[in-house]
Amino acid sequence: MNLFDAFDMVAKDEKALQEKYLKHADQETDPFVKAFFNRIVKDAVKHENKVYKKYEKILKTINKKTY
Repeated sequence: MNLFDAFDMVAKDEKALQEKYLKHADQETDPFVKAFFNRIVKDAVKHENKVYKKYEKILKTINKKTY
């Protein structure tokens, strides 16, 4: 597995997690449970953004170095 494949795998997992909990939130009737699922999605979005930032940083580092 190369770096690009690893990044794609993590990004897809993050999206799948967000969709899963949004689906649960839409089906839930208890407002506290619904808020909990929505918070999980919000945290997953933050984590996804961190993954993208780390990925960009790694790419910049790789591009700077010449082997």
